Amino acid sequence: MADAFDSVNCVVLGASFDTVDDNRAFKEKFGYQFELLSDVDEQVGVEYEVRDPGTDKVHFAKRYGYLIDPEGVIVKSYDVGGGFAEFAPNALADLRAAQQ
Repeated sequence: MADAFDSVNCVVLGASFDTVDDNRAFKEKFGYQFELLSDVDEQVGVEYEVRDPGTDKVHFAKRYGYLIDPEGVIVKSYDVGGGFAEFAPNALADLRAAQQ
């Protein structure tokens, strides 16, 4: 699937509240071909409104994806709670349609 995004000149990034080392291990474990960014201070999560307060001690990131144009404008958002396998083909189709 990563090749399909590459073929339409799309950069795929993931982000979580985990540390850089935890993200590296997660990426290697699952063989992800895209970069995972560390948002340990949760500022990106707050800006994108995906920070779920959870409990007093633990915060969670809601699973959302965003199609962002070259100017940095969010074109579409996706609830990825159902998993990446469903999200990726939909985002790719929307990206191709937006490029036409």
